[in-house]
Amino acid sequence: MRQENKFLQRLTNGKVILGAQTVTHKPSIVELYGDMGLKFVWIDFEHIGPAPQNSKLFEELTRAAQLSGTELLVRLPGNDPPLIRKVLDSGVRNILIPRIETVADVRQAIEASKFSYDNGVGERGIAASRVSGWGSRLNEEYVHIEDRNTAVGVMVENTTAVENLNEILCVEGLDFVVIGPADLSVSMGHPLDDSHPDVQQTIKNIQQTAKEADIPVGQLASSTDEAKELIDDDVQIIRISGGEIAALRSVVETRFDKLTEYTTDK
Repeated sequence: MRQENKFLQRLTNGKVILGAQTVTHKPSIVELYGDMGLKFVWIDFEHIGPAPQNSKLFEELTRAAQLSGTELLVRLPGNDPPLIRKVLDSGVRNILIPRIETVADVRQAIEASKFSYDNGVGERGIAASRVSGWGSRLNEEYVHIEDRNTAVGVMVENTTAVENLNEILCVEGLDFVVIGPADLSVSMGHPLDDSHPDVQQTIKNIQQTAKEADIPVGQLASSTDEAKELIDDDVQIIRISGGEIAALRSVVETRFDKLTEYTTDK
């Protein structure tokens, strides 16, 4: 029997959810993060990684997540309904759509992820895939279970999305938003200066507007202190910065530098 989506459950219950990114897209890293107690693993296919059409990879990643008790949060490369359906069929339950700007963008993504949507029929299709037990669970209950356990979020990372934010947050089926400060800073004319007062104020406005609409917010935390500040600001989804490459670099470089000093005169 397919388990309930713990990521979505925690969102619904107002709990803080801590996770981290894997940049190598390796199931072993997903399993390790789950064993460490992280509640989600951020998988990015917008900027890095192999082709997201690789169902076998997603099946392996979701198995690792299920084995270790964590959930995947997959950022797709774009708002592509066929790809959304394919990824969900592999077992992924939490998807994040980048570069959205309008209500129509958001509705398209959510509709592609649901069998039933907004008192009508959604655009998700039936398939004898991994998520359905290779067809063994295909019945009316399966459709309801999947709709109930699929979470769709969108990135708020450009000025158009900010201008349309009130309407976007009212879209039926939107489960969360994630703020993208780097792209937002570019869109606002302050490239990579997300500490600029205008950018910071916009981020605060997004947080507050989402809170008033009762839509959970996610953000990246570059330090423990920043994570604490985000939690105090009622940000629920916290992605801890770094990943396995950053961790390896930190450990190996530190030890290498010390040993280099030690061996200079040897």
